[in-house]
Amino acid sequence: MPLPRRFIALAGILAAGLSIPFLPAAGAAEGSRNLPPVVELGAGSTPASPSPAREALADLLQQLETLQAEMRNLRGQVEVQANEIERLKARQRELLADIDRRVGELERRGTAAAAPDANTAPVAPGLAASAGSAQEQQDYDAAFNLMKQGFYERAAKGFRDFIAKYPQSALRDNARYWLGEAYYVARNFRQALEEFGKLMSDYPKSPKVPDAMLKTGYSHYDLGEWAKARESLNQVIARYPGTPAAKSAEQRLAKMKKEKH
Repeated sequence: MPLPRRFIALAGILAAGLSIPFLPAAGAAEGSRNLPPVVELGAGSTPASPSPAREALADLLQQLETLQAEMRNLRGQVEVQANEIERLKARQRELLADIDRRVGELERRGTAAAAPDANTAPVAPGLAASAGSAQEQQDYDAAFNLMKQGFYERAAKGFRDFIAKYPQSALRDNARYWLGEAYYVARNFRQALEEFGKLMSDYPKSPKVPDAMLKTGYSHYDLGEWAKARESLNQVIARYPGTPAAKSAEQRLAKMKKEKH
């Protein structure tokens, strides 16, 4: 269908207008001579370099991010150290309570030993105690006093010397236990396990066996040997139910369960 004539005419006028160059007014042409040339950035042109102020700001931002990262790291280290200090304090309280309980037991045993037995014949005053047994008790007490004062290395040496010097002493199992205890407190857990093991194997009927078995479980716990720790603690509960050692074993097992070990 042919287009109307007015559309053809309008198209011709538009085409003619587009072909005519734009001529600015005379005043505008005069003012444009005083303006600086406009520089257009094309696709291949290079942008202007950043100003010194921008570079300084970027550097400060980088330093701020670095300081924030260091602060987060330090905060994490402080939290870890705080948790470790609390753990050590709890362990120290347990140890002091344990030592107090054992000192009380020793005092009660000493009182019972000092009481006269009706079935025992009286002994002449001059034969009540030999010089050797008096020295033996003195050496044991000296090592035990070092233990109570916190000189664990010196106490360990004292108990080692006592065991070597008095192989037939009635206090030898006690000395063996406290030797293991001295190693345990000094965090020498492998050596503590060795001494507690010797006590349980050499003196299976010693009253110190429940405590030695308990500290065996504690030593495995501190070494991160969870399966061995549970085994030893469960043995304490099974073999010596209702005793203070069994109650301590139950508490440690509950703690392990809470810690998901």
